[in-house]
Amino acid sequence: MSDLNNYLYVCFGQINFLNSVIVDLQRKNEELKIKLKKLVLSEFNGNDAVPKRKKKSAPRLFCDICDCFDLHDTEDCPTQAQSPDSIPHTTYHGNPSEERPYCDICEVFGHTTESCNDDQTF
Repeated sequence: MSDLNNYLYVCFGQINFLNSVIVDLQRKNEELKIKLKKLVLSEFNGNDAVPKRKKKSAPRLFCDICDCFDLHDTEDCPTQAQSPDSIPHTTYHGNPSEERPYCDICEVFGHTTESCNDDQTF
């Protein structure tokens, strides 16, 4: 008989717990209904009681190389295109239609392959 009493005690405890959950959900439901009515009435009356959500602004461009904002992104940095080890861009300001002497051995402009003084062989 004591097993039956324990079983009934557990069952009544579970029933009481479930009843408290139901009561809590009903209270929350009523609060939400009241809130919804207020929002509908304020919208119907032309009041703007509904909070507007602000759009997030786009993140600002920032270049890690130049340490500057809003000019360009790191991927688009003009400084990135030229590494410190590379040969600098040309500073030749001569006539573009004129043929410039180029050496295939040392791979520089200024003299031809025939007149190269480079003694290194590869």
